[in-house]
This record gives sequence, structure tokens and C-alpha cells, in this order.
Amino acid sequence: MAPSTLRRLSIASLVSVAAIVLTGAAVRVTGSGLGCSDWPTCTKTHLTPPLEFHSLVEFSNRMVTVVLVVLIGATFLAALFRRPFRRDLAWLAGGLIAGVLAEAVIGGIVVYTKLNPYLVMVHFLATLLLLVDAVVLVHRTSRDYSAPGRLLVPTPILMLARGVLVLLAVVVTAGSATTGTAPDGGGASGQHIAPRIPMALRDMAELHATLALFLVGVVLSLAIALHALDVPERVRKAGRMLVAVLVLQAAVGYAQYFTRLPAALVELHELGATVLVIGTVQFFLALTHRLPERAPVGLRVVPDLVGAAGGQAAPAASAPSAAETTAGFRR
Repeated sequence: MAPSTLRRLSIASLVSVAAIVLTGAAVRVTGSGLGCSDWPTCTKTHLTPPLEFHSLVEFSNRMVTVVLVVLIGATFLAALFRRPFRRDLAWLAGGLIAGVLAEAVIGGIVVYTKLNPYLVMVHFLATLLLLVDAVVLVHRTSRDYSAPGRLLVPTPILMLARGVLVLLAVVVTAGSATTGTAPDGGGASGQHIAPRIPMALRDMAELHATLALFLVGVVLSLAIALHALDVPERVRKAGRMLVAVLVLQAAVGYAQYFTRLPAALVELHELGATVLVIGTVQFFLALTHRLPERAPVGLRVVPDLVGAAGGQAAPAASAPSAAETTAGFRR
């Protein structure tokens, strides 16, 4: 299996994991959490859903999960049969398999416990961990990890970036708990009123907002520090983009709270959380430079079409010098 095949499959897996986050949020905001009252079938007597809105929304989320399972299974096989074989990619692809199995078990328990808010939180946070695994897998598929990477920022900046990852996990957990205190628990209206976390929505929302604003301040400070230091421009750009995503996410969060949680803004906030997790992990990975993975020895190189047409093979491109590589980093 060619390395490029694994990379394409890992990207498809990442997109499908992001899609499952968004379709899961759609189930909640439309009140379709128990549109299918059984699991893995929709009802005890039927696999497919009846022609009702809530049932169709819930079952659509399950069908996206089926696509996710197929893609992740193919990604895992591609990692096992990839040549040259890399243990780290196989472990990351295996992590996707384990994550999907765990999600299936947790999802079934959520249905049977009638949308227990604490289990719904676990279900959502486990999906985000699956998302992180997919991001790291995509990053590693095209990079050489046989040797240590070169750190592009001072060590204190790296430590601060690690702190941002921890703080993001706290903010996301607090946001999930805030959802658990909201009036709408995601159960289909008229069928079941889902239990809620016994805490005032206002108090939990204020805690979540305070933590989120602290995260914005830390990331803004980090971005300013990057512009004051001699680091590659792409690292600075990644910091600016992360600040922009955080500010937009905070704006949507405040808007949905003060407009009494409209479904469209709640779904947009979930999209922002997904983009924020992906962006933060990518920003952290961008702080260390690793060379592209070299082609295996003996791999047949296809000559340039123009050279082949004239009966001559195109000359092989020479490797860049250390000075050229360093100049590329600075650009």
C-alpha cells in the first residue's frame, strides 16, 4: 500500500469524524435524541426509522457513523499494509478503531439511559479525542519521524503551547457541562424529557465563559510573543489564525446565550468547537519541523513527460542545501 493512499484515507477519516460531531449536535438541537428508541436498530421491531422527522435525523447520524466505521477500517488496513511500514501510524489508526468501538458502546448506553447528561458529556468528549487522533494521524502520514524534529520556537513557548492544549480541554469540558444544564436535553418533544445536570445554566455558562476568555488571553499573548521572536512566518500565521477562531467562537457563544440558545447558533458553536480543536492541535504540531518522508529506496521514479517524449529522462532534482532549507523556513 502506497503512503499516499494512507494519507488520503486518513484525511477522509478526519472529515468523517468532524461530520459525526456536527450531525450529533444536529440530533440534539432538533430534539431528536430518542427519535430511535432502540440501538443498534431504530426500534425493537425495525432496523430502519419510520418516516418521522426526529427518527430520520437520529438515524441519519447513525448512518454517518457507518460511513465513519468503513473509512476508519480502511485506514487501519492501509496503515498495516503500508510500505514502508511505520509503527506509529499503525498505532494511531488502531486508536481510531478503538475510539469508534468505545463510541458505539457509549452511544448505546446513552440511548438506554434515556440521554443521561453525564454520559452525553462523555460521548461528546470521546468524539473530540477521536478527532485529535485523526488530526495527528494526518499530520504524521507525510512526515519523517525516524529522527528527532527541529523545534522552531524557544522551549518556554512550547511549554505555553502545551498549557493551551490543557486549557482547551478544560474549556471544552466546561462547555459540554453547560450544555448538560441547558433546558433542552435533546430528547424528542412530547416523548421524553431528558434529565439535566442539577446546576443553574447561568452559573455554568459564566464559568465556561470565564475559562474561555482566559484561553483567548493566553493564546493572544502567545501570538504576540511569536511576532516578537525570530520564528518562521508560518508559525506566526498559525498563531494569528488560532486567535481569530477563538474570538469568533467566543462571539458565537455569547450570542447563543443571550438569544436563548437558537438551534442554528448552537450548531454553529459546535462547528466552532470542532474547528478549534483541529486548529489548536495543528498549531501545536507546527511548532516542530520535520522533513517530508523520503521515498523508499528502489522506488521507481516516473520520468517527466516532456523528457520522455524526446526519448530522454528528465534529470533528477537535487536535494536542497542546508542554507536553502533554512531560508525556506524563514519565509
